[in-house]
Formats: sequence, structure tokens, C-alpha cells
Amino acid sequence: MAKKKNKKQISSIVSFVQAVLGIVAIIMIFIPAISLKDTETTYSGLQIVFGHKESTLLGEVVVFNFSFMNLLTYLLAIAGVVFTILGMLGKGSKFATFIACACLLVSGIFFFLSVSFCAPNTTASDLTNVFGGNIKDAYTLGAGSIIGGILCILSALLAGYNIFSNKK
Repeated sequence: MAKKKNKKQISSIVSFVQAVLGIVAIIMIFIPAISLKDTETTYSGLQIVFGHKESTLLGEVVVFNFSFMNLLTYLLAIAGVVFTILGMLGKGSKFATFIACACLLVSGIFFFLSVSFCAPNTTASDLTNVFGGNIKDAYTLGAGSIIGGILCILSALLAGYNIFSNKK
């Protein structure tokens, strides 16, 4: 009896840590997600997801357009946290934990693809393509993408622990 109670308590703690890691990964939307190589210019997750304009001497210039795939990264992390909480509350049992694991794992992978998923200004992209380059080569991952990816993958591993440790 005591062993079963101890196992349930460990599972609850693991689920709580999993949810906290997922929430911190979602907060990474406010931290620089990508940056320009060899400069100090960075763009937050909000800017690469919903688009970004900068004011210049020539007027407003669109730097990034809306990126659905980068939005999907954060939506999957949110879904993972929601299903983790449902699993903690006992509303979805192992199935909710399995969905949380899948969502967080895919979200973690997508965090590392933020540069590939960004949608830079089409005029600038076309101009660099004419010269044989790719504008996305000028970008690197920022701290927000790296930390978010690591936290989501760790959270998915904790969900996997809950799936396979609670055999009934």
C-alpha cells in the first residue's frame, strides 16, 4: 500500500516538473529566438511568429512576415502543458500523458527549426536569391529557441517516464 502511494506521489511530482518546464518553454517567446550572424541584432519569438516591421529612413520595412510553423511550435507546447495538467488531475490518464509527450517532443524539435520556419521579407529573400545566396543563412538560433527546445524535450522525457513507470 505504501509503495503504491509513494509511486503516485513521485508521478505527481514528475508531472508538476513537466508542466513547469513546459510553461517556461512557452515563456521563451519573449526571449531572442534568432539573431543575425556577426551582429548584436536579435529577434524575439513574438517577432518571428507574428511578423516584425522596422522603421528606417525609407519608411517601414517588413523584416518578418507571419510564420504559421513557428506559431505551431508554441501551440504544441501549450497543448502539451494542457494535457499534462489534465493527466495530473486524472481526467485523461495515460492517454493525456501520451498526447502531452508527443506534443512536447514535436514542439522541442520545432524550436530548433525556428530559423528554417521564419518568413523573412520576400523582397530581401528574392534579392539574395538573385546573387546565389539564401537570406536564412544570415540567421542563427538564439537563446530562446535553444532553451525552449531543451525544456520541451526534457518535459517530453518526463512524460515518457510517467507513461512507462505507471504500469497497472
